[in-house]
Amino acid sequence: MKNTTGIRASDIMTSEVVITQPDMTLVEAAQLMNKFRIGGLPVVEAGKLVGAVTERAIMKKAVETDRRPSEVKVKEIMDAPKVVVSEDADINEIAKKMYDADVTRVWVCRDNKLIGIITNRDVLKHSHELIDILIEQSRIKGPKLHREYTAYGKCEGCGMHAHLKFEDSKFLCDNCLD
Repeated sequence: MKNTTGIRASDIMTSEVVITQPDMTLVEAAQLMNKFRIGGLPVVEAGKLVGAVTERAIMKKAVETDRRPSEVKVKEIMDAPKVVVSEDADINEIAKKMYDADVTRVWVCRDNKLIGIITNRDVLKHSHELIDILIEQSRIKGPKLHREYTAYGKCEGCGMHAHLKFEDSKFLCDNCLD
């Protein structure tokens, strides 16, 4: 996707990422998650992102199956990272990927090496900048913009969260455009 907003992953990501390693126990991973108040950790080995462990994975793959967290290694329950983006990814692309994959965090990598994390809160925190940019672009491009430019957010017509297009000075989903 073409970077149309100027807001890139490198602009909004957190580069100091709390990580876990494949051979750590679930107790150690959970302690990190509790200490830093986060719901998921990237699993990193030799600097490379190899997986992700979340509260949900711990509950589903260890607690629900009555496994002892002190005896289970992260590598036994980790999932493949669902969404990985480059540092040049546009905020719209990131938001769409998060929505499509139903995740609250994406990993930012360069050459398979983890360099940052972006959460749904980071996207929301910068959404006002995105809206300002979209409004300015609409003024510059005029009526031509309405079907060309897309964003992700709350439709001003129906209130649903969706991929949006700018038309008649409003951000609308495909259902409201028809």
